[in-house]
Amino acid sequence: MAGLQRSVGRTLRSGDAVASLRDAGDGGQFSYAARMEGNTRAKNAMLQGMQNAVTYAQMQAAGLLHAQQLYDRMSVLAVRASNPMLSNSERQFLSLEFESLKQDSLDMNNDTFQGRYLYDDIAASVKADINFGEGFNESSVTGDIEGLTVGAMTGSSGYDKFYELEKEVYYKSGIFTLEVNGGGNGERFMLKQGATVLFDTTSKWATTSNAYKNDFDRFVIEYSPGQPTTFEFVPLDTGNGKDTRFYSGTDPSDPSTYSGPNGIYDNRSRYLSNLNLANDGSASGMETREGTKYTNQGQVATQPASGETTKLTLRVERNSIFQINASYSTPTTPSNYTTVGDAENGYAVLEPVGLGLLQNMSISTVSDAVSAVDKVAKEIEGLGSQMGTIGANLSELQLATERMGQQVAAGQRGLSRMTDGKLAEESVQLAKEQMRTESNLSLMTQARGLRKNLYGVLME
Repeated sequence: MAGLQRSVGRTLRSGDAVASLRDAGDGGQFSYAARMEGNTRAKNAMLQGMQNAVTYAQMQAAGLLHAQQLYDRMSVLAVRASNPMLSNSERQFLSLEFESLKQDSLDMNNDTFQGRYLYDDIAASVKADINFGEGFNESSVTGDIEGLTVGAMTGSSGYDKFYELEKEVYYKSGIFTLEVNGGGNGERFMLKQGATVLFDTTSKWATTSNAYKNDFDRFVIEYSPGQPTTFEFVPLDTGNGKDTRFYSGTDPSDPSTYSGPNGIYDNRSRYLSNLNLANDGSASGMETREGTKYTNQGQVATQPASGETTKLTLRVERNSIFQINASYSTPTTPSNYTTVGDAENGYAVLEPVGLGLLQNMSISTVSDAVSAVDKVAKEIEGLGSQMGTIGANLSELQLATERMGQQVAAGQRGLSRMTDGKLAEESVQLAKEQMRTESNLSLMTQARGLRKNLYGVLME
């Protein structure tokens, strides 16, 4: 019976190369088959990933077609609104529809597939120029500045006041350059995207002397949804001990006014300590680290961008004077590249696709409507370029999918050849075991009958 059970099991597993070779006790063949099966399974998973990427690209294409419909309608509305003879009520009616369509197009930038954004605004054909602002300090906030909030702080934070300067930059990713001088007392500097704190000095970031003398410290902060936020630290030596409130710092030939680079990094001991870095022996103490991008280093902490909003907020917590120069720029290279497969078995890299940003567009006046006609036309033209990118991505995916499918089929054929004849062999063995079992059962039946007859004779 045990032999029959083993034979039945081996017959059922004869189509599985790994299990069949394990039963046969062939260690070399079993090891080879196990590796081949694992590789084939991995390639099949990659093939499914490529098929998902095809769906991803198809969803992008469908979204662009919808965007074209929106833009076409917006163009019609803008042309109508450019008529100077329209009444105010007619213009308002057209403007309401235009704004609704514009918001629909903006909402498309948040569309995702399996948690991945369909569009990368940095890849858009039309980009907007953003100016965040410079020369931000405690004395520059006395006037009415759009987006500025000033408030008192209480508790044990060590600061008595905060300043928050909010700006709409229109892009979910970017490069933010922050030059700070908090003086010997130090301030806390933060950059936020909505409620997400992208960059934070976490406590007082001190320089040397006071905030109007000596050098600035520069942070170059890069962020993008789905990517770690990084910062590069660049030490500056532009202060030269001159008070920036009284010296222009523009004439190197006049020492009384010049406060440019002098080769002395006054803040070196401060920023090395703040970043928990050793002095490399160079003038700045950091020349060998030039271009290094940090995430969390020393007292500076970063968080990935959420992409939920495109508004940035620069926050300063202080109890003394400070100076800031801040600027925003859009990255030149999109970050939303998608790679499926791997270098060993074949892969495809999908170029990112972007939708334009139409925030600074309106048809509420005749001049605005005329300008909108031109802007929407550029966006429609840009969609053609984006559709070309999707077409190229789909072609590359098709080739990669065919190559991967051939590899999966080859692996499956290899495993199948390793078990050729196994089913017939195990079927013959099963038949033998069944015959042996039936013979044994017949003998056992005869033995039982003999015992019964013998018992009857003895009882007589």
